[in-house]
Amino acid sequence: MTVAAPKPVRRARLVAGIALHFLAPAYGAVLVADAALGHAPHSWATWLPHALALGGWFLPAYGGTAMLACGVAALADRRRPAPALPDAHALPLALHAARGRFGPDADAQLDRIAALAAPDGASPVVADILRLLAASGAAPGPVDPAIQQQTARALGVLADALAEEGGAARDQALVVARYIDLKYRQGQGGEDTL
Repeated sequence: MTVAAPKPVRRARLVAGIALHFLAPAYGAVLVADAALGHAPHSWATWLPHALALGGWFLPAYGGTAMLACGVAALADRRRPAPALPDAHALPLALHAARGRFGPDADAQLDRIAALAAPDGASPVVADILRLLAASGAAPGPVDPAIQQQTARALGVLADALAEEGGAARDQALVVARYIDLKYRQGQGGEDTL
């Protein structure tokens, strides 16, 4: 079973949560500042109506500021581009371009990745492979032997991750095929065999 990547928290929700959590402390700070400035009455009987009157202007001001901040954060959320999945042809092109550039060890891992990768290329591991090949191949001129070794090792780790990812998908497919076989096996007279 594949685990979906966690969704990022939208900025607007984060700002709204911050505004709600700081509402009471901010109101308390306003009351303390009012008392420090000497505007608060000295008796409890007159202080409560005074505090409620301060809330009359504080809550709309705080609420308006919070709504404005949430609106700006929501606009920032809308402008953030959605993360793009790699193109189905990006991996074969990147593997072909990298072949021979990082030495024979890396070429063996590239062949292994080409055999393991799903045809659509929609995998976080494939995205990591593409980033690695782009970063490793960015250096102009001949590639340093240390970069060749590190790239070959990193490609090996990513190939292992790709094999695990494919193995999990194959295991899930086998379980579903076995379930269907058991449930609808011929010769049971149409009875459910589970």
